[in-house]
Amino acid sequence: MNVNNGGGHGSGPSQDFDLNLAPIIDCFTVLITFMLVSASFLSIGILDAGAGAAGQTTMKDTPPPVVVQIELGEQYGMEIKLSGRASDKIKLPATQGDWDYAGLTRELMQIKAKWPQSDSVILSAANDIEYLQVIKIMEKLRKLTPSILLGGF
Repeated sequence: MNVNNGGGHGSGPSQDFDLNLAPIIDCFTVLITFMLVSASFLSIGILDAGAGAAGQTTMKDTPPPVVVQIELGEQYGMEIKLSGRASDKIKLPATQGDWDYAGLTRELMQIKAKWPQSDSVILSAANDIEYLQVIKIMEKLRKLTPSILLGGF
């Protein structure tokens, strides 16, 4: 870059210098690396997996009286946990080497009859449960409750 010192054209000494961009590039490299590394530690606690119908609003001001959480465990075992006004744990073991869909439906119908304001379920699974199994449980739950939340993944 040529910077001209002096008042006239061509009069006075000129100074040539190069702008050193290496420290600025180093700074941005460190910042970008830091942001990429820190972003890998972000996790989502609960993900809304329900699909809302057109024209319906599901905004509520009050939380449900009972929070229903279903945990899919190893060897096709399930556990239903209630928290809030009621606190309970219901274990559903496997039936004939598969999930106990009938027991899950029966227990959720009883919960719905006792707590009709509770209209959502939080579904979580152990790390070794296949995604296809989670989807099968979600399909059964969609018939019973309008809102399914995925948690703990």
